[in-house]
Amino acid sequence: MARGAQVDVLHAPTVAAWPDPRGLSAVVALGSDRSVHASKDPWIADQVAFLRATHDAGVPVVGICFGGQALAAALGATVGRAPETEIGWVDVQGVDGFGGRWFTWHEDAFDLPPGATELARASSGLQAFAAVTPAIVDDWLDGAPGAVADPGPLRAETAETVAAARERAFALMDRIAARWPR
Repeated sequence: MARGAQVDVLHAPTVAAWPDPRGLSAVVALGSDRSVHASKDPWIADQVAFLRATHDAGVPVVGICFGGQALAAALGATVGRAPETEIGWVDVQGVDGFGGRWFTWHEDAFDLPPGATELARASSGLQAFAAVTPAIVDDWLDGAPGAVADPGPLRAETAETVAAARERAFALMDRIAARWPR
């Protein structure tokens, strides 16, 4: 491709067997005219499971449009119908280049997955998130030499803490949800 990457394209509805994510460098899940929460197509559950396995394997995953819904669902977030359809150029508030005026065309929305960090939001809701794993922390440290004088302790603490932090995030969300009216 233009940036020197080898790209293998899978058309989700026709994938006979999803690849082993441990052999992949990264995965980008793209759009669809389907809905993660409302469509009954069997390939959707398969794709969500693949994205979960990919994340669990420490492989970076980017989800765009439907792919963002699928990734959010894979990481435990709720995906549902948006309060209103959003089509057109939308002002998005975000960090690290995620903000700006972006074209959107969606009827669905998703919540922030447990343990994830919000990266962008529009008036319609969440637009982008990041889920931190030890591999992501390693990539950040490798990409910013000198940002941390000795990254060894941070890497060790991340490896020791990330699983417990994830469990705490789930427990916190459970406590919050328990207070919601039924």
